[in-house]
Amino acid sequence: MDHDAVNWSLRKGVASSLTILVILSLGLVIWVASSTRGAPQPTTLPSGLLAVIPEEGDQAPKQTLVGVSLSPGWEPTLIIDDVPIPNNQLDAGTQQLGEFFFSPGSDMVISQLRRGLICARVIAIPIIDVEADNINYQWCWTSF
Repeated sequence: MDHDAVNWSLRKGVASSLTILVILSLGLVIWVASSTRGAPQPTTLPSGLLAVIPEEGDQAPKQTLVGVSLSPGWEPTLIIDDVPIPNNQLDAGTQQLGEFFFSPGSDMVISQLRRGLICARVIAIPIIDVEADNINYQWCWTSF
């Protein structure tokens, strides 16, 4: 009556296949856990602020671009190392696309960034959706 039933525990290769599958799965879990431990946590940017350059915690040369990418409809003020950047010097990006970048240079308000920890702040006001909250965001990176 039980002649048609298959005893899976005795079936050749099933036990070894399951053992290999469990070991590989465990190895994958350990690898994922170890690769994400200590990784920088993603920064949560305020609504309307799409990106900052350089990113928080980055290392960047003294002549690096500094700026923000905003959703359409924002008017930003950029302050780098406590120095307000004039709007006419935020020309390294495409402002129609919401890119406002400052490039240090000899004829600019900052000729080059100093070495060490640099912080920047963007204060942006909405010009389309005036009910939206202003953006006030600071980030820091290391200049070399």
